[in-house]
Amino acid sequence: MIIFRAPFYALKKLTRRYKSDHQGVAAIEFVFVAPVMIFMYFGLAEISSAIIADRQISHATNVAGDLATQVATIDAAQMSEIMTATTLVMGIPSNKIGDVKLEIASFSRNASGDVVPLGKASLNAPITTPYDADGLDDLILSNNSGAVVARVEYDYEPLKLRYFDSNFTLSETFLLKPRVAANVVFGTGTGPTDFTCTTNGFKATCS
Repeated sequence: MIIFRAPFYALKKLTRRYKSDHQGVAAIEFVFVAPVMIFMYFGLAEISSAIIADRQISHATNVAGDLATQVATIDAAQMSEIMTATTLVMGIPSNKIGDVKLEIASFSRNASGDVVPLGKASLNAPITTPYDADGLDDLILSNNSGAVVARVEYDYEPLKLRYFDSNFTLSETFLLKPRVAANVVFGTGTGPTDFTCTTNGFKATCS
């Protein structure tokens, strides 16, 4: 009996030793947890980058409209400065400025209730969908006070780590009231003017 019991006890002792040995448990847990954590990390990085870009576009749109409402008339040189300042605060690389469409437009309403355009400026290219100023409420756009509309569209290229596989457009619209005059007129002397603006890096030129 002793001959057959010795191997049994040795096997039992060996099993008990391995059962109480916790070496390598952390490595096994890491194998299961790491893919999930890496997946979440890439996803958060991608989403955070898109949110930051969207906030930058929103801030830049507000800046464009705010600068345009601080004067009664805007000539080509002033509009160039406004466009340049707007591209600078966007916080996007200079080689991506060409992917930005920026539009600033001024409107008033005459005594008959009709909307009257007072000029428009477009950077790089006009925004495809025209702004419907006719839909503005009389309390916002009246014959006593006009309105300035700033719009931005940006063809955003995501990090493409996990969630966003292709580019998409970030857009923002701000509606502001003139500050120093009832209306803001684009152009001087010859009536409302539509400016076309181009960029060289962050420097914008309007004509």
